[in-house]
Amino acid sequence: MLLANHMGKELLQKLKETGQLSFVEYKTLLEGAHFFLSQKDEASYNAGLSIICHVANAKPTDKFVKQLLYDCIVASRIFLYGDMLDKFNADYFKDSFSAFENFSKSFYTLDSGTILTKDQKRLFNTFQKTKRLVVSAPTSFGKSRIVPEIIIANSYNNVAIVLPTIALLNETYISFKNNPKFSAYHLINSLSQPLGKSKNILILTPEKMDMFLDENPDFKFDFFVMDEIYKIQDDPERKQIFTHCLYRLSKVTPYYYLIGPYFEGFSKKFLQRTKTEFIKFDTEIVQKEVYRFHELDSGGSLKIGDDVIKKCKGKSVNLRRLVEKISDQTFVYVGNKRTAESLAFHLAEKRNNVVNNELIEYIQENIADDWSLAKSLKKGVSFHHSAIPRYIQREIVDTFNDQHSGLDVIICTPTLIEGINTSAKNVIIYDNNKGGKTQLSSLDVKNIKGRAGRFLIHFVGRVITLEKVDESSVSEIIDFSYFDNDNLSSEENVQVEKSDLEGQNLIKRHKIEADLKRLGIPLSLVKSNKFIPLENQIKLVEFFRENNSFGNEIFFPGNLPDGQKLDAIIDKSHEFLFSKIHAEDKNFNKGNLKRLVKYYVYKNPSLKELIIAQNGKSTDTKVRHAFTLMATYFEFALPKYLVAFEKLFNFSYPAQQINLKYLITKLEFGFDGKHEIALKEAGIPHGMIRKIASLFSDCENLDDIRRKVRNNSGLLHASGLSGFERKMFNKYI
Repeated sequence: MLLANHMGKELLQKLKETGQLSFVEYKTLLEGAHFFLSQKDEASYNAGLSIICHVANAKPTDKFVKQLLYDCIVASRIFLYGDMLDKFNADYFKDSFSAFENFSKSFYTLDSGTILTKDQKRLFNTFQKTKRLVVSAPTSFGKSRIVPEIIIANSYNNVAIVLPTIALLNETYISFKNNPKFSAYHLINSLSQPLGKSKNILILTPEKMDMFLDENPDFKFDFFVMDEIYKIQDDPERKQIFTHCLYRLSKVTPYYYLIGPYFEGFSKKFLQRTKTEFIKFDTEIVQKEVYRFHELDSGGSLKIGDDVIKKCKGKSVNLRRLVEKISDQTFVYVGNKRTAESLAFHLAEKRNNVVNNELIEYIQENIADDWSLAKSLKKGVSFHHSAIPRYIQREIVDTFNDQHSGLDVIICTPTLIEGINTSAKNVIIYDNNKGGKTQLSSLDVKNIKGRAGRFLIHFVGRVITLEKVDESSVSEIIDFSYFDNDNLSSEENVQVEKSDLEGQNLIKRHKIEADLKRLGIPLSLVKSNKFIPLENQIKLVEFFRENNSFGNEIFFPGNLPDGQKLDAIIDKSHEFLFSKIHAEDKNFNKGNLKRLVKYYVYKNPSLKELIIAQNGKSTDTKVRHAFTLMATYFEFALPKYLVAFEKLFNFSYPAQQINLKYLITKLEFGFDGKHEIALKEAGIPHGMIRKIASLFSDCENLDDIRRKVRNNSGLLHASGLSGFERKMFNKYI
């Protein structure tokens, strides 16, 4: 075998280093690739793909060499490699011919007209056979590309697609929206949209999907998809809701497709109980070149592409030198938000680039003149983290993917390594941790590396490490805690159907039910307050029972409690219901949180005013705190705690019922009108909603808003929106 001998390895290494080979060397290498591709084992197949990608990346001009490369591409059954070369070099393969190509293409072409790769066809056929499938495959494999084909081939009626992030949700929604094959479907990406009588595709986060199932207990799905499935184990803050969402959906439909990258196996109990098949692929259709810059001694050098880069003292200095030298779009992975912001500023201040775009003007006008994101963007650098609003996140990614925009570097935290497709050829791993505390696992590292290079744009991606990372091949099996954990927490235990519990978990369930019965507390009540510890809920009920006067203290008529009563509600929620991570958040201690909640609810401030109200000396800190406050507390944590508080209070004080719905709605959306909530759920920024809300006051939901805009093309021109804001509106609505 070619790569097993010294000569073959030397040829491939020479091609990587020099970018070119002689005719004889190309011929030898490609003949070896053809041999590898004829073998049945995955290692040989990957070796053949590695040669194809590196030769294609070099774009040899010899006619015979191009014919050999063409034959290898046909043998690989990844026909899009040829399309890529023809796109980059017009008619690159115009003189190449293979009598076998048309027959091969027809075999890998679905009835929908989509041409699949060899492994994608195997995956598609496996699903059609089993209908219940868990898939592990590299990020560039094209797992998500199969989803529309599965829906079309099986004529599924109601479909759920569950995605971990708003950014990935938006990307998927637009993909379906722009696909004419789905014009007959109702695409739903917010809970404010009405369901169609049939043909609904719901594209939601697990939190929103769980809410949908609560509100529509009799709704039946024909099929569901869950992306980044490893998060049921590896997301410390959200794994409970991911697990619960998977559990609930698997109970309402027998057909599903669960996908994620680089894990070695999936819960045996889940697979056995649900009769689900697991399949793993290792095929990398975009090759990765790894440069371990961290291993160099100071003064040492490394050749990356056409440049030789010398290592200096200071990691940030080395980062700047790398970004200056290497070509193409670049991601820099860092462990936390502050590092992302400071590094972006550090890189930007040393650059001579001058970038002007509408996003910069929008940020300066609507958020803060001196926010460092706007300053960095002017020099072609951005940072990206979870405290940035989703509409800004999306504009950053869209601008970055436009390779003519001038934005060629993004400093990102883990928020941008979860399934988002970008045009980044290079990934630089600056930190080896998450949040400055937890070390990156080998699964994390593989996922980050997987972002280097994008199929249909690059044949080869680059990964450069500035810190040592865990690259061990220890098998990572994804557990499904409801079946695999022998000691579920009480709040998890009650979410599982009794028939699915066994051993100690079943004994624990009997004890929970007996304790609740003794206390006179319905199981359904504590179960409805998902993942708030049962012990804490019981303690709050006991507090209410022992303090009869408390009901009078906070009872209020109308929509909103006054400031004193609101303080008391937050005090008790903080004491009994807050999770440890929220209760101990130094940036939002109880006093600060109460101050900001009252300011937001009673004063209805603009975003700029809310930023000014934050603690912190620098604008960056205030902006980060304001966005964290909204995304973490107002839109997620506080509504959850307040809903639980209201239920437990009203159960404990039946004669003094309170209604916190208006308060919760104001926190979660910033508005209370149905049309305003629909706009917010669609992703429209707060400031834009203020400008256009009156135009849609007669609309009940997003479909009404879309219909009104379609029927009145000039409606937005009189709204006061800027040209950039109108583009944003059209993108989301």
